[in-house]
Amino acid sequence: MEQSADEKLRQIPLFAEIAGNEEYMGQLRDICRPLALPAGRVVIREGDRGAEMYIVLVGRVEICRRTRAGDDYTVVKLRAEDNVFFGEMALIDDDVRSATIRTTVDSEFLVVTKADFISLGDRYPQIALPITREIAKILASRLRKTTGDMLTIFDALVSELEQ
Repeated sequence: MEQSADEKLRQIPLFAEIAGNEEYMGQLRDICRPLALPAGRVVIREGDRGAEMYIVLVGRVEICRRTRAGDDYTVVKLRAEDNVFFGEMALIDDDVRSATIRTTVDSEFLVVTKADFISLGDRYPQIALPITREIAKILASRLRKTTGDMLTIFDALVSELEQ
């Protein structure tokens, strides 16, 4: 049985701090727009500008990156059952998309635009602030992982050069 949009929103980790408040969740739900896409459709293209976040309501997507050599590779596959979302950085910055996201089966999304999120935050900072804090935690975690990965690569290069 498929979940309703309300049930899905409550299960998304980004909204955990406000999930128990019906009024807050109602305000959040009001800025979510439904989007249905068939299998094989690009949702986000790496390098494009974007101003929306997607919550996977039904279906599956794959996140792909392009190497410097121009080869595509799949970074990860995401399933709606895992309460996943992507594109959240677009709610707080105006940079280009860092990956391509493609549907692997017919999929449905809830879409939150940056303009709607900012408007929500202007009217209800008590709703947007906890969400923004969660986005900041996600970004900090990714930065720590990237730093660790870079140090590992650096150490490997130094070891190789010392041989």
